[in-house]
Amino acid sequence: MGMGAVRWPRQVASAAALTTILAGPPIVLARTVGWPLPTRPTQEQLHQWISDPLTENTLIAGLVLLAWTLWALLASIALRATAARVVKAVRRLRRVPLPTPVQATATGMAGAAALWTPTTSAATVDASTPAPTTTGHQTNPHHQQAAILGVDIPGGWLPADTAQQIAAASALVWLRRRRAYQPQPPGQPRDDSDLTPLPPTVTAVQAATPPATRPTPAPTLVLPTGGIGLTGPGAADAARGILLTTLLQALRPTGHPTTAVITSRADLHRLLGAHTPALHHLPGLTATDTLDDAITTLARTNNPSSTPPTLLTHTPTDPTTAARLATALTHTVGVLIGTWTHGSTWHIEADGHTHPDTSSSDRARLCVLTDTAARDLLTVLAPTPAIPPATAVPRQRPPIPAPPLAPSPPKPLTLQVLGNPTLRAGGTPVPIRRSAALQILVAFAAHPEGRTTRELATSIWPGLAPHTVTRRLYTTLSDLRKDITTTGQPNPIEHTNDRYHLNPQHIDVDLWQLNAAIDHAATALTNHTHAYQAIIDHYTGDIAANHTWPWLDPIREKTRRHVIDAHTALADHTPDPIARLHRLQDALRVDPYNEHLHHLAADTLTALGKPQDSRALLARYHQRLAEAAPTRA
Repeated sequence: MGMGAVRWPRQVASAAALTTILAGPPIVLARTVGWPLPTRPTQEQLHQWISDPLTENTLIAGLVLLAWTLWALLASIALRATAARVVKAVRRLRRVPLPTPVQATATGMAGAAALWTPTTSAATVDASTPAPTTTGHQTNPHHQQAAILGVDIPGGWLPADTAQQIAAASALVWLRRRRAYQPQPPGQPRDDSDLTPLPPTVTAVQAATPPATRPTPAPTLVLPTGGIGLTGPGAADAARGILLTTLLQALRPTGHPTTAVITSRADLHRLLGAHTPALHHLPGLTATDTLDDAITTLARTNNPSSTPPTLLTHTPTDPTTAARLATALTHTVGVLIGTWTHGSTWHIEADGHTHPDTSSSDRARLCVLTDTAARDLLTVLAPTPAIPPATAVPRQRPPIPAPPLAPSPPKPLTLQVLGNPTLRAGGTPVPIRRSAALQILVAFAAHPEGRTTRELATSIWPGLAPHTVTRRLYTTLSDLRKDITTTGQPNPIEHTNDRYHLNPQHIDVDLWQLNAAIDHAATALTNHTHAYQAIIDHYTGDIAANHTWPWLDPIREKTRRHVIDAHTALADHTPDPIARLHRLQDALRVDPYNEHLHHLAADTLTALGKPQDSRALLARYHQRLAEAAPTRA
C-alpha cells in the first residue's frame, strides 16, 4: 500500500474536523439562541440594564457572547494555519525544477542501459535548495526527495542525472570485465587484477543513487558562448564537475570520434592534483601541451555542423593569449577558472550554488568535486584495454592432492546466498527485518574469516564515515541476532579479535560448499570431470542475485569465473561436438556477456555444419551488447 493510501483517511478526517469547527458552533448558536443582544437598544432598556445589570437575560447574553468569541478565536487560528500551509505549498511548487528529457538510466549487473544527455555544451545543475546526504538505504521521504535533487558524496555533490550516469558507467565497467574474461583451466594461476574494486567515490555514488526506474533529471544549464569565468571558493570544484558532466556526453554512441573537452595537461594537473592518471585515452578528451596548442586545436575542431567542444583552462595572465582566446571562444563554449573580462563571470559557492548574493530559491547549483573525487569518477569513463589473445597453458599437476569432499552433518541454520539470499531454521525461512542485516549476512558468507567493524561499516554504508554509522551497525547486528534467536536456534554470529563472523558449527552456507568444490577441483589429481561437475552443481545462481551492492561486485565476478572455468574445462574434455555445444550453452547461461564463450560456441556450431546458426549466435550477442551498453565498450 502506498503512502497516499495511508494518508488520505487522515486528510479526510482533518478536513471534516476543520469544517465542524468553522461551521458547527455558528449553526448551533444561531438556531438555539440566536443573537443575544437587541439590534437597537431603547433608552428604557439601557436604564434597566444600568439599574439591574445581573439579570437572567444578561447572564445568558454574556455566555452566548463568550461562546461566539471563543469560536471566532478558534476559527482565526484554523484559517491562519490553513493559509500558512497554502503559502508553503505554493513556495514549494515554485522550487520544483521543470523536468527535462531523461538523460541517464542504469540497470543492474545482468545488463546495464544508459540514455545519455543531449548533444549540447551544458553543465548539469540543480535549481533548488541544497539536499541532505542520501545513503541509498533510507526510506524516509525527506531522503527520497534529496535523492531526486542530487547526491552528496565525500568530496562533492552531483545532480541526480549525473549520479545516474556514473552508476550506469560503473555497471558498464563490470560488464566490460565480464566480456573480456578468457576462461582458464581450474587450478591454473589466473590474473584477476581487473577485479580491483571501483574507487570509494564511485561506490558511494552507486550506493546513494536509487534505481533508475523513475529518473528525475535536474535542469540543464546551457553554458553561454564566449566563455565564462568561475570565481569563488567552489570555482575549481565546479570546473571539475563541468569536466565530468561534459565527458559523460562523449560516451554516447556516434559514428565518428567526438571531442567534448579541450584542455592542456598543465590545467589537468592543476585541477586533478599531482596524482593525475593518464587521461589522454578518455573518450572525448583532448589534452594538449600548452594553452596555445589548445586554442589552435579548438579552432581546427570548431565545425559549425556539429556541437562545438568545451575549452577548459585557467584564465590566462598574458593579454595577448587572453585576446586570442576571446576570439577563439566567439562561437563556442569556454570555462575559465578566474575572472574573465571578455565574458561573463560566475561566483560559485563551495556547495556549487551560483549567485549567492540573491535571495531567490531557484539559483542554479553546479556539480562540484574535489580533485580526489574527480579522479575516482573519471576512472569509470576509461576505455577497456585491448583483450590479449588467449594462449594455451598446459595443465600443471599440483604437488599435494586435496582430499575428496565429504558431506557435512546438518546444521541448525542454513544460509543460501547463491540466488535469492535466504536464511532458514529447520527448513523454515527466517524473516530478516532490516535490509542492511541481510547484506551483513551475505558479507559474512563471502568472508568466512570475518569482518571488522570498520570493514562492515564502509561496505554497507559507503560514502559515510565509519564512526558516524557505528551505532547503526550495532543496532542492525542486535536486530539480526534477535531475528535468529527468536526461532529457538543458537546465535551463529560471533565476535572474535574484533572480527564478526559466522560460527560454522551452527550454520551451513551454500557459498562455502561451492568454494570447497572449487578448491578441490584446483588440486584434484584424478577424476577431474567429477570435480568440475561438483562446481557446476553447487552453483545455483549469482551471489545475492538482483541486489546491486557495490562491495559484492568483485566477489560475485570471481565466483562466476570459477564456474565458467568448470564449464569450459568440461567442454574441452568432451569429444562429442554436440555434447561440447551443450556444455558451452550452459556456460553462456552463467554469463551471457562473455565474448570468448560466444566464439567457442560459434566455432563448435561451424564444426557441426551450422554456419548460419553460428552467425546468428554472434549477431544476437552483439545485439545484446548494443542494448546493454550503448557506449564504447
